[in-house]
Amino acid sequence: MIDRIALIGLPGSGKSTVGELLASRLKARYIDTDRSIEELSGWHAVNWIEQKGLPAYRAAEALFMATLEGDQARKVGRMSLVVSTGGGVVEIPYVREILERWKCIWLDATDKVLISRCDPSTRPLLCHEDGGELVMARLRIIREPYYLALAGDPIDTLGIAPSSVVDVILSRLEEDR
Repeated sequence: MIDRIALIGLPGSGKSTVGELLASRLKARYIDTDRSIEELSGWHAVNWIEQKGLPAYRAAEALFMATLEGDQARKVGRMSLVVSTGGGVVEIPYVREILERWKCIWLDATDKVLISRCDPSTRPLLCHEDGGELVMARLRIIREPYYLALAGDPIDTLGIAPSSVVDVILSRLEEDR
């Protein structure tokens, strides 16, 4: 059994929704990195980015992922772990090194769909006068090579129910055995 699965992808790709469902189906522990960082620090990602800057939030993400890696490695009789990552964690070289040891699943959709799924009040990087289209396109250019290197082909979540996305993931995991 795969003990560490990371869902990666751009904002709005469905990582959190699918992650919870996948963990439930696998009877695995589920962690959403953004939510966990908020719970541990008392700061929402928006606050981090607005008050301390994006580099500070990326540092918090890297520290959190390092903690997960260490915690999981110390567990005896490991329980599977499903992690929904923040879309930008792949920009951090140290986190990419961690994720290379995990099974990564890349969720994706068109930029227009991704933007439509995002609440601008919780996605400060997408707040832009063009509705976030240029920003999303730029994020895709920067992050897509990392997603591809870590996970291979994406799972297109456009028009597919989250439970069906989980079915596709489970099928891929079965193929990898």
